[in-house]
Amino acid sequence: MIKALTNRALRVSDYGILGIATLIAMAGAAHAFSAPAAGDLGYDIYDIVVNQGVKGPLGFVGGVAAFLFGVSRLFSNIMIGIPTIVAAVCLIKADSILQTFGMTI
Repeated sequence: MIKALTNRALRVSDYGILGIATLIAMAGAAHAFSAPAAGDLGYDIYDIVVNQGVKGPLGFVGGVAAFLFGVSRLFSNIMIGIPTIVAAVCLIKADSILQTFGMTI
């Protein structure tokens, strides 16, 4: 009985060490996204999508509309209301969230 438990504990620790080694091998440096400067590759697309769309009036109106829709659905169907409110807040603060997570585009 003790021998079986010892063998099982060794197998579990072997898998744990293998998992930790895999995570260390896959870990890389985080690269924070910074907005491209004027004249850089992709600046025009970034300007249209992010500056004029998401951070502009279109993104704000879309975020407020989604927030109001989520609040109206909150009382009738909470499973639709809460994710909609979270998505609306994410849309309004999309540029800050992108830089916080350190995603690269």
